[in-house]
Amino acid sequence: MVGWAIGRSDRSVKLRALASIVVFAALAPASWAQSATAGEAEAQKCEERIASVQRDVLGKYDDSLAELQTTLQKSADLEGALTVRGERQRLAKEQTLSDKDFVAEPKALRSLQTQTAGRMQDLVTQLVSEAVPKLVELKKQLTVAGKLDDAVTVRTAIEKLQNTYLPATPIDPAATVPADTLIVAYGGDRLRADKIYKGQKFAVRGVVGAYRQDPVDAKNYQVFLTGGTSGGWVQCTFHGGENRFREEKAAYNVPVLVIIGKDGETVRLQKGVSIAVRGHCDGWDEVVRLSKCEVLR
Repeated sequence: MVGWAIGRSDRSVKLRALASIVVFAALAPASWAQSATAGEAEAQKCEERIASVQRDVLGKYDDSLAELQTTLQKSADLEGALTVRGERQRLAKEQTLSDKDFVAEPKALRSLQTQTAGRMQDLVTQLVSEAVPKLVELKKQLTVAGKLDDAVTVRTAIEKLQNTYLPATPIDPAATVPADTLIVAYGGDRLRADKIYKGQKFAVRGVVGAYRQDPVDAKNYQVFLTGGTSGGWVQCTFHGGENRFREEKAAYNVPVLVIIGKDGETVRLQKGVSIAVRGHCDGWDEVVRLSKCEVLR
């Protein structure tokens, strides 16, 4: 009787699984067919938000220019007032502001220009940074689903957003980059990410997801960082020539990696802990890779 009940249970599970597969197969193509369109729509929405932000910031910039012109007129600074008036006329015609528009004098105008351009770039960067991870994830899903042409369409949308609105300049060595930012950058456009990060030494902050002895060189250890939202990894390699390693158990039998530096400083790492690691970026090879790493204290 018990055997019959188990057999019936197994048949029921199999039937439910089969039904799920049939439903998935029926619905998936329609969903996938719309995915590239959804990606283009997400990119378009981002560009519309950027245009709105630019209009708002430049509108406030024009108001500030009018106030500055009045101030310079009242102080009898003819050259300064004329320069500001010229900038107002240029802005009305072009509706843009970039480095090429910056003036040397008057200093009050240059200061206003740099502040406005910086504020606008910060807001635009935020908008692009919100849209790109969604598009990168969509590109992954389409690739896995075999919708390669759709994936290419989404990749093109990612490249357009990044190349149009985010400058591909090498990272500041003093910067600390969130792991998610690094993972998304390489997931979106590896060649562009290389221009920014590869060959540079900088810090990455993320959550320890795992660690292991280097399968290629047992003297080294690899620590894997994640940001928690991007679904990828930054592999940080600590070299045996600079460190000693020990694996042990903490309270409740929690695994811990102990890293002892040349100076005797000891760092204890365990899964789920947020850390900052400085290393040399070697680019992408299945994961983002950093070498010659050290934990920042």
